[in-house]
Amino acid sequence: MLGDKTEHGRQMTRTAYFASAICMIFGLIMLVPGEARPAAQDQASVVAEARTIVDFYYALGWFSGSVLLAKDGQPVYQASFGMANRGAATPNHQDTKYNLGSIMKHYTAVLVLQQVESGAISLDDKLEAFDLGLPPDAASKITIRHLLRHRSGLADIFTAEYRENQLAFKTISEKLELLKDVPLLFEPGSEYHYSNYGYVVLGAILEKVTGKPFETLLQKNIFDRLKLEDSVYPYRAESADQSLRYTFNYAGEQVLVGVTEHHGPDGGIESTAADVLTFYRALFYSDKLLSHKDDAFREYFTTDDEYWGAFGGGAGVSTAAELDLKSNYQIIVLANTDQLVAEEISGRIYSYIRSGSYDPIALPPQVYAWDRYQEMGAEAFKSDFMARYKSDGYTQFVGRTLNELGMSLLDAKKWDEAFDIFGTLAGLFPEAPQVYDSLAYAHLRKGNAEKANQTFRKALALQSDFSSDYSSDNFGTDGL
Repeated sequence: MLGDKTEHGRQMTRTAYFASAICMIFGLIMLVPGEARPAAQDQASVVAEARTIVDFYYALGWFSGSVLLAKDGQPVYQASFGMANRGAATPNHQDTKYNLGSIMKHYTAVLVLQQVESGAISLDDKLEAFDLGLPPDAASKITIRHLLRHRSGLADIFTAEYRENQLAFKTISEKLELLKDVPLLFEPGSEYHYSNYGYVVLGAILEKVTGKPFETLLQKNIFDRLKLEDSVYPYRAESADQSLRYTFNYAGEQVLVGVTEHHGPDGGIESTAADVLTFYRALFYSDKLLSHKDDAFREYFTTDDEYWGAFGGGAGVSTAAELDLKSNYQIIVLANTDQLVAEEISGRIYSYIRSGSYDPIALPPQVYAWDRYQEMGAEAFKSDFMARYKSDGYTQFVGRTLNELGMSLLDAKKWDEAFDIFGTLAGLFPEAPQVYDSLAYAHLRKGNAEKANQTFRKALALQSDFSSDYSSDNFGTDGL
């Protein structure tokens, strides 16, 4: 429905809504996989199928957020679901602000390329030109182009030190210190490795070159230029229509997590679906932000004139923007829940637009794993889960799924169940030091530092130079 801003499901009980969705899913499973359907070219069918997809994700209890489907920049389907603030019973609506996660990297890239257009910097400039304090060997090799393309060799920001207290790092300069002296993962330009830290470095360069705070550049050069009045940076809890963040946990429940890390050039804008649409329309269909004739724009925003996508995620955050440049559809999905639900939704809508079909809808892998654990029991789960996981069509690396489930159970203080899951992980991957890192962390969370130390030694026995993802002193083994 054009202009639909209602929060779906208000008139239906949760049980009734879920029951109706179960009926829908059986229809989808029978119709979608492997079945040739005519390409969905007409707008009415695209809107109807988008509504079906979104309704189902909401009925699963997974999706809470806003969807905007536009054709030629004009909304053809808008809807909001769930709660911006569950405690206050405040529903999401089209004016609700959501954290954009890594979608923000495109905003940062625009700010960088604007400086390239002006001649202030070059894509080939090396970090040594900006005196940021990085080791000379790295600074003499890494270019701005490398940073933009995640080809710098810099590690990601999620070090053990950062994980131990993410909220301790508030500013660009504080985050910059985290990896200044960490060796490069590879020779700059030779490989790809996604690095949030690389975009923190870009933010530091922008401040150095312009002499202005990053937030001032963002406000003046993007928000003000495009009149994005509902976009906010940095996060302000008191901002009107601000959503809170909820994790979709192992048990299929939305649990408040709040703000878990501070904003930065790698992620942190709070915005609406309409403002995100305005940003991408300006970027790809006008010269308001960057000149399309400029080599820098064409190099970074490389397309085949058919598609561009952007995604973000984190605790209580999932966002997606997919542009079908061939048929001129834009899909914006912003959620204040997680487990990649926004891109699950947008990807299926996009698939339907292009092919008339999409993959069956399924629960997140760790929710599926928890359901199977409860159904099978601990012993059968250890021996048979891998086969069930594959046969039911899950493709995410099972080690990641089990590790995420174990960590979620630790958060819930379900100690026995968590150790069962990590035990399964150890049984599947006994030669992987990462398994014993997670087990050591589980012991530490339960309050047994000595057991954590002993367990981490198993990781070191497998790889003597292994460093923990969870403990900055390797659970007390450093120097031993």
